[in-house]
Amino acid sequence: MTFLQYLNTLITMVKRNPEIEDYEVIYSADDEGNSYHKVVFTPTVMKSKGLENSYIEANSVKDTREGDVICIN
Repeated sequence: MTFLQYLNTLITMVKRNPEIEDYEVIYSADDEGNSYHKVVFTPTVMKSKGLENSYIEANSVKDTREGDVICIN
């Protein structure tokens, strides 16, 4: 999913359900939903390796043009 797709989904969700704008944001720790945690940090642009694999390495970048992913936590 691209950042634009993600952003458009969020915008559509809030337009259809304005009450959700005050909801906490959480994430699933795995794809089976075995645990959930709050999103704590603002999104960060990072450079990734292994994006096509199940294990992704990511590093912070100083210039957003060097990045290729958005990390939400």
